[in-house]
Amino acid sequence: MFGRQILDDLEARKQALLLESGLNRLKLRSEWRQIRAATAWMSGPARACRQAGPWLLLLAPLAGFLAARNLRRAESIPAKLLRLARWIGPLYSLWKSLAPAREKLRPDPPPK
Repeated sequence: MFGRQILDDLEARKQALLLESGLNRLKLRSEWRQIRAATAWMSGPARACRQAGPWLLLLAPLAGFLAARNLRRAESIPAKLLRLARWIGPLYSLWKSLAPAREKLRPDPPPK
């Protein structure tokens, strides 16, 4: 009788641990999905960088040559700022076009 009580307690503890383990497994799976959803937007730029890699290796010396040539020019500071301002508009529009994709893939906040 005394041994049976211990076995029943152990069986109940085993069942509780199995249920807790199942809950933890589901929680981890949910968190993993949230992480994957939050970082899904990164796969596109990473793939683009891998595909552009050979081109970047070929074009890097040309970019360095052009940058060095532009630095040697005797330009005034306002002219250099104007040239920089020409790049800001296209870069900002590119950044804004990528913003909706980031917002769409942002996971919902976890419930409290």
